[in-house]
Amino acid sequence: MSIPFNLQSNRLYTKLLLAFTITVTILILGLSALLYRNYSTASLANENRLRTSMLNQISYSMNYMDNLAHKFMSSVIVGPNISNLLYQKNEDKMVLDNALRNLDMLVVTNDYVHSVYTISLPLDRITSTEDGGFYSTDHFYDQDVINLLQKWDSQNLSTMPIARIIPKANSSSEFINVYSYILPFQMDAGKHLSEAVVVNIKSNALRELIASLDNKTEAAENDIIVVDSNGTVVNHASEGMFLQNIRDESYVQSVIASDHSSGTFKTNIDGQSYTIAFVSSQALNWKFISRISDKTFMSPVDAVKSSTLFISIIVLLLGFLFSLIMSKSIYSPFGKLIETVRLKSDEWEQKQRNQRLSLRNHWLKDRLLGNKDVSHTELPSIKAELGIKTNLAGPLRIIVFRLDHYRMFLDKYNERERSLLKYAIANIMETTLSGHLTGDVVEMDADKLVLLLESSGQEEESADILTLVQNIQSLVQEYLNFSISAAVSAPIESRALLSEAYSDTFAISLYRMIAGHGSILTPAIRSSIRTEPSPFPEGKVKLLLDSLRLGHLDKVKKYFDEFVQALVDAPYETMLSSYIHLMFMISSSYHSVADNNNNSRISNAFHTFFSKIDYFETVEEIHQTFESLFNEIVLTADAVKHNKRKIVVDRIKKLIEDQYQDKNLNLSILAEEFQMSNVYLGRVFKESTGESVAEYITKIRMARVKQLLNDSNLSTKEILEQCGWEDLNYFYTLFKKHFGLSLTQYKVLIKSDDQQEAQETS
Repeated sequence: MSIPFNLQSNRLYTKLLLAFTITVTILILGLSALLYRNYSTASLANENRLRTSMLNQISYSMNYMDNLAHKFMSSVIVGPNISNLLYQKNEDKMVLDNALRNLDMLVVTNDYVHSVYTISLPLDRITSTEDGGFYSTDHFYDQDVINLLQKWDSQNLSTMPIARIIPKANSSSEFINVYSYILPFQMDAGKHLSEAVVVNIKSNALRELIASLDNKTEAAENDIIVVDSNGTVVNHASEGMFLQNIRDESYVQSVIASDHSSGTFKTNIDGQSYTIAFVSSQALNWKFISRISDKTFMSPVDAVKSSTLFISIIVLLLGFLFSLIMSKSIYSPFGKLIETVRLKSDEWEQKQRNQRLSLRNHWLKDRLLGNKDVSHTELPSIKAELGIKTNLAGPLRIIVFRLDHYRMFLDKYNERERSLLKYAIANIMETTLSGHLTGDVVEMDADKLVLLLESSGQEEESADILTLVQNIQSLVQEYLNFSISAAVSAPIESRALLSEAYSDTFAISLYRMIAGHGSILTPAIRSSIRTEPSPFPEGKVKLLLDSLRLGHLDKVKKYFDEFVQALVDAPYETMLSSYIHLMFMISSSYHSVADNNNNSRISNAFHTFFSKIDYFETVEEIHQTFESLFNEIVLTADAVKHNKRKIVVDRIKKLIEDQYQDKNLNLSILAEEFQMSNVYLGRVFKESTGESVAEYITKIRMARVKQLLNDSNLSTKEILEQCGWEDLNYFYTLFKKHFGLSLTQYKVLIKSDDQQEAQETS
């Protein structure tokens, strides 16, 4: 009778073993698939947002450069310079030279401008500020621009940038990439453009921005390309790609054919999967395209997938091996078999409890992000299974907590330490909840933790929530030495509005930028924010840049404070974009200063600001960046100005010492030689040496007079001719003033000294 019993026991154990194995397999595979799908979706969405943000930044920069180019063209056509160069006959060479020199001064003061041409086909004359030369049409080094004028459509009066590769003046082997703007002045009877001004803008500034953003992704297959409506590359991190036509690429055709201003889509290139993001510029009719290989951002996802699969297989193998060993040892009565099954069941339930915390956080996070919801009938069982305390069927409130100094938090702690510290903060939140406030803590991504509360709808609830938040902030600061900020939502009527309320509360938390670290923000902050569009304070920025250019640091700080004050009640997006706009204007104005090898800190400040703008948490952090930059620019500008003045003064001294014999040598001659005004050159020399130009000329001549009087037997007239004087009476007056005695007295003194020396010698 014992054999049938053993057979039944083995058969029952086999059924239990199979049920256990199948259940574990399905659960692990299901959870792994769910985690992998959500993680990959989030990674793709985050990468698309990042690339679109980068493209918007490049598009904004190019539009801004286009605006600067139009303002420059407006300043060029003001005044008589252009008219003289286009219509003045060749006979008046001085007028033409002065006009070209004045035009070149405009180019020199605008670093982003490469050169300006004036083209007059009736006069067969072309001028270029690049080398200050005058050319005939047949001998001009940039023949491509002549062809553009000859093909000019009389109906096309727009000044759109034309991407071109032009040769450098006086060189047939060197070229530069530019954007040319053509300003038509006169059309002849054949509808051909006969007079025009061409402004060539450097493409390097935009190319450097693209290169700096492109360097954030280390993969070689990732790329950022700017193309026009014909699929021609108008900017790229590699100068060799300039003006290459890539319209045959399928993804470029898709972008050009798209009616949307921006978007993303998937495509295959050379057998690899790529994600294409693009942004359009309506003003320029250009497309800014980002091409990134899926394997760049899918590598971490695949690593998670492989790790999860490996762990799942190990768990399954260990469970199967353990069950197999146990099955071989089962020879005990049926009761012992049931006890073994019960122990296994308890072990399984313990695992479920350990996983419940993670599953609960994941499920609540999905609700806040607006992922698939559940029906009212399923809700009670899910709450019981996951241990959710909040009554999700009634009114709710959301508190979004954000870790302050999050960048420092990432740098200071490794991943495991960060996870433990976030768990500690969540534990403080749960233990701080009072008896009449019920809720759950949800750990979101990055620096955010959310406290989901039941709402009673009573008026005193807001005061209780404010006290709760203050207690949590105090305890976190006391026990963990962390500062956290909080944003509190308005009452939420139903669970269906939970995702919208979370997005709105997160938007409120962004105003920590104004309120500062450790702040508590409520929907009431919106009443202090302007709803109408806020114009960019161009006037204040112009005054700031002018003061910075003059080195007046006090005025710079004053105008910057006024700029900041104008943004106090502006929306967050307007405020942030205004700071970016200001930094770009400073970067454009002081590009040459930033490129100086001895001033890498200025260049680093520009790059740090643009690359880490999203990490700034308060206005004070942005202000510190600007104030530090202002100090560096003023110090650098002062040093450059001092060096330039010293070079000019040394050259003036050398010229005086070489040409003091010239009777016409004076301040005006020197000013014309250095192409400066008399007043400015005289002031520079006086401030640097302590004496005027005329005084220095007199000092050099008097030193030569003294030498000739001491060492030669020349007559006074001969000495005057060698030293550059004509007026004898004026010389006598200057001599007495300079040496303190008359010329006659000085000669007598020399003669007596010579006699005394001769006597001493004899």
